[in-house]
Parts: sequence; C-alpha cells; structure tokens
Amino acid sequence: MSFRLLLCAICFFVLSACREPDKNPVSLSTHQELHLPIITVNQGSPLEYTSVGSIVSEQRVTIASRLSGYLLDIPLQEGDTVKVGQLLARLDSAEVDGAIRQSTAALNAAKSVLHDANIDAARFNTLFAQGHIAENDVRKIKLHQSAATEQLNQAQAVLSAAKSQLQYTEIHSPISGIVVEKHLRAGDLAVPGMPILTVESGRILRFETEVPERHLSAIAVGKSVRIQLDGLSKPLLGTVERIVRSGDSVTRSYPVKIALADTTNLMPGMFGRAVFEVGTSDDLLLPVSTLIERGGLRGVFVLGTDNVARFRWLRIGREWPTQVAVTVGLSAHERVVDHPPANLHENDRVIALAVTRGVTP
Repeated sequence: MSFRLLLCAICFFVLSACREPDKNPVSLSTHQELHLPIITVNQGSPLEYTSVGSIVSEQRVTIASRLSGYLLDIPLQEGDTVKVGQLLARLDSAEVDGAIRQSTAALNAAKSVLHDANIDAARFNTLFAQGHIAENDVRKIKLHQSAATEQLNQAQAVLSAAKSQLQYTEIHSPISGIVVEKHLRAGDLAVPGMPILTVESGRILRFETEVPERHLSAIAVGKSVRIQLDGLSKPLLGTVERIVRSGDSVTRSYPVKIALADTTNLMPGMFGRAVFEVGTSDDLLLPVSTLIERGGLRGVFVLGTDNVARFRWLRIGREWPTQVAVTVGLSAHERVVDHPPANLHENDRVIALAVTRGVTP
C-alpha cells in the first residue's frame, strides 16, 4: 500500500514538471519611475576667514572730577541705567564754600576801599578847585581810585570763579546708558583725571575684531560680513565700517570695526565671530537637502544621462547652514536628486521636475 502511494506521488511531480510554462511570467524587476526635483552641481565656493571679536559700544565715557575732593555719595552700582543729566556723584564742597566766603569777604573789602577812594577823590577835586592843594595831589588820589576799582573788579572775578567751581561738586551723566564700572566709592578722594565711573551707551553698537595682514587686502570698507554671536541662533549681517591702519607688531593683525544692520537684543561684551570672504576655491557645492546619511557617512543619488538614479558616497569638506563643499565623489555639472524620498532606490528611473543650480553660501 505504501509503495503505491509513493508511486502516485512521483507521477504527480513528474506531470507537474512537464506542464507548459506560463506565457505571462511575473517580472523580477521592481524598479519604479519617480518625478523628483533635480539639482545641478555648482563649482566655486567662497574662501572664508573667521576671526573672533565682541560687541562694543561706540559711546563709552569715563566719568572723572574736575576738582579734588572727597566723594560724599555715589548712588549707583554697576548695571544701573542712567539718563543724560542724571546725578552720578557728589563731592564735599567745604573747600569750595570756603573759597566763596573768602572771595565774598575780599569783594566787600574792595567795595569799601573803592567807596573811600571815591569820597577822597571828590574832596580833593573840591580842594584843588579852591586852590588849596596841588595838581599832583589830585593825580595821586585818582591813581588810588583807579587801583581800588581794579581791585574790586579782581575780587568780583575771583568770586565768580569760586562760585563756578561749586557746580563741579555735583557730577552729572553726559549720556544715557549703563554704568559698567565703578572705580571709586563714597569716602574716596577724587582728583582730576581719576576715573570715578564708566558709562556705556547701548544705542550705537559695533562688532570689533582683528584681521591678519595676509587677509587685509581682501577686506575693504563697505564689504559685507557675516556675524555669528554665541548668544544668538541666527547670524547677523554686518558691513566693514573702519579698518584701523595700524597693526600690532607682535600679532601682525589690524583692528576692524563692523557696523551691524540690526542691534536688537544686543549688548556690549557679547562674544562672537566675524566671517570674511577672502577669495574663492574650486570646491563643488551642494545643498544639504540633497544629502542622505547612512551609518555616519553621507551620499547622494546621482542622475545619469539615462535618467537612472545611482547612489554615490561623498567626502564632505567645509559646511555652511544650507550648503556643503564636496571634495570627493562628484564632478561639476553632474545632476543629483534634491529632497530624495525614502522610497527612492538604486536604479530607479527619475523624471526631472526642474533643473536648478545651488546658491553660493
């Protein structure tokens, strides 16, 4: 019985193998046709030099006294905001007050002397008219009267000068800004030229950096600069405003001041980097939207003349926020797929939606 079953099974498989093949076999190829945007590889990328620097205020004022005296009060601390004309410090006015009192007394004495000289001159003129005194006596009294007048004028000038010093016992801010340094405290002796406070205005801000002499010829006033501050996520646009043509003899670098297009939310002292374009290279540029990352490596789908997509690994050089420079893996004017979808595979046929060129970063 088992022999018969085995014989039947063998016959079944033999007959099955002898069947006529299917006239419409299923194709093993699963390649698809996709309509996708295409980017043409662009050649020529900017050579850039990056230098560090910081935001500085164009209005930084060191406050000092015009008089010598002890500070009675400095009602401000670092970080306080001040306005134009606001009281910053007050000096002891005892010495100035004493000078004013002394000058006032000298003025009163000069007035008395002149008053007596005027009386004497009038009496001598009368006596001279009556023939009781000589003309030389009248001349002497007039000289005394003139000297008393000059003495009075001098006393008035000294008093005016003493009173003018009184205004300098109170120090007011010449600008609106922020107190960034407090050099002296109440009770300290202030002398002319010694800093008391430093006030910085936030209205006019610049980015200051230094550029080595080898790149100085590629930088000119009016040239655009990209500024990246550590405290901001987006770069700022700047313009070279001044190049100080006096370099450091040790570092061989020159100060460069950069005007900023937008100073909103900026503060003096913020650290950042200035990126100068100093030339061009032969690097190939690609938008980051064309890249596919696999296992830490990056590549693109290259479209051949037959419009078939083939994946190719790349070696990436310099990088920007929206573009990269390709050092190995591509040639100029080759076509790559932009924004490749997840269902794009090797040897898929691609119909170009548009052919565009990358933008130089």
